Parts: sequence; structure tokens; C-alpha cells
Amino acid sequence: MAYSLTVDKLEDDGTIRTRHIFYGDTEEECQELRDAHGAGCEAFGPALDRGRVIEQTEEIDELPEWEPE
Repeated sequence: MAYSLTVDKLEDDGTIRTRHIFYGDTEEECQELRDAHGAGCEAFGPALDRGRVIEQTEEIDELPEWEPE
């Protein structure tokens, strides 16, 4: 099993315009990836720090893979 952590960034007007999805073998790995991204992203980091995000964790069958065209 694997996990996905979907994080929606709430704008000041209450709308959602940005979504991040973090994948990992554990929920903790997803959260670590979220935190690492938040530490380096000028738009996402402050929203994360202020609690202006909606998060949903989901158990998935396997991690997605990218296949070049």
C-alpha cells in the first residue's frame, strides 16, 4: 500500500486555486514531503504555516509512475 496527501491552498477569499498532491509509502513520508515543499515555496509555505490549507490523506494501491512519451 501507499498514500497520497492532497493539500488545497485556501485563498483569502475562501477559494481554492492551488492543489498539491504528495505521494509516499507512509503517511509520515507524505507529510515530510509536504513540509519540505512548504519550507521552500513562497506561496505554499505561508499558507501551510497559517493553517490556510485543507488536507486529505488517502490510502492508494501503489505509487504513481511517470512514463515518458
